[in-house]
Amino acid sequence: MTAEPLSAEPPPAAPPSATPQAGVLDGARAARRNQLTRAAQWFAGIEDDPYGLVLRAGPQDPAVHEERVRALGPLYRSAPLDTWVTAHRAVADQVFTDPAFDGTGPDGVPVDGDDLPYRSGLLALDRATAARLAPQAAFGGPLLPAAGLAQRAAAHARRLLESAGETFDLAEDFARRLPGSVLAEQFGLPGTAREEFARLLPGCRHALDGLVCPQPYATARASRAAETAVTGLLARHLPGDEDTVRAAGVLAVGAAETTAVLVTGTVRRLRAEPGAWERLTAGPALAAAAVRETLRTAPPVRVETRISRTDTILAGTALPAGSRIAVLVAAAGRDPAAPPGATPLGLAPDLHFALSAPLITVLATAALRTLAEALPGLREAGEAVTRPRSPVLLAPARFPVAKRESTPCAS
Repeated sequence: MTAEPLSAEPPPAAPPSATPQAGVLDGARAARRNQLTRAAQWFAGIEDDPYGLVLRAGPQDPAVHEERVRALGPLYRSAPLDTWVTAHRAVADQVFTDPAFDGTGPDGVPVDGDDLPYRSGLLALDRATAARLAPQAAFGGPLLPAAGLAQRAAAHARRLLESAGETFDLAEDFARRLPGSVLAEQFGLPGTAREEFARLLPGCRHALDGLVCPQPYATARASRAAETAVTGLLARHLPGDEDTVRAAGVLAVGAAETTAVLVTGTVRRLRAEPGAWERLTAGPALAAAAVRETLRTAPPVRVETRISRTDTILAGTALPAGSRIAVLVAAAGRDPAAPPGATPLGLAPDLHFALSAPLITVLATAALRTLAEALPGLREAGEAVTRPRSPVLLAPARFPVAKRESTPCAS
């Protein structure tokens, strides 16, 4: 897949008019709608709307905009984007547990029928669907026999590190390749299908960002094609019914890029804190605690959206059915008013992450522990770059590292 440009994104140009040509009209309309939605987010930022600035997703840390939302109260209305936004932990907890906030898209509207184009069909779940799929996706269930998962993940991680050069991209060559190879084995896919699955899955990396931020047209089409190919492969090779295939797809697409972001984010955090990486390499069993701390302070998922299915009250505000709510997860996680010892909000406890969060945590912990054991001298070998249009994940476009600390030249 062609790499996205790494420079700052320019303001969107006015979209061209759609010409009604046979076989082109639907694509032209979708591209126009995609561009208009992105333009609305961009110009909301120009109007200094803090949620618009979060969604513009430039290279800067969005925390300053998230804190502005918090200062505006428990529930802030982004008028340009017609969205209610919160950075408060108590409000986030209600959104993630109240049945009124059911799903990531409008009720009864097809995935491609709302104003956020190119949404992932696998991740656009409602609560009833997530509950129905849960027995398939649970640890010890048909798709995830729990015995040996961490050991399998560590074995795959070691093989990836052994095949990497002295310098390699931690995001692309390791963290994004690991989930597909592990899940292909967990799902019991046959040999050639395992290789194809592991190759296809990284192409779904834009699914979570695409739930709130329209991706470039070519990227969106490629992402949709990759998700369709992953689903088709699972349907051909997995025993069971449609729910089995859907649950496997949700696990794979929900976990793959999130795991990659969590692994790279934890390594970056530890490398930036004096002595933290050395403490981990001296005691690799600390990997689980390191992953938990990243989920608390720098979660891999920073924005979650929900739709109110009924008239309801949130933070003292009456919301009509159909209202869109955005939870700034990272900000809610660092809310000073949160109860002491509250569970990290890095992976929302409902919908797709209700299925994939345990898997993500196991994979990330195994990957981090293996890195600490195999590469204690790991160091940065260049600038880490964040992917454009990634407000949900702040996903790495690249993270170059070297296997060993540099050795000073003899004088």
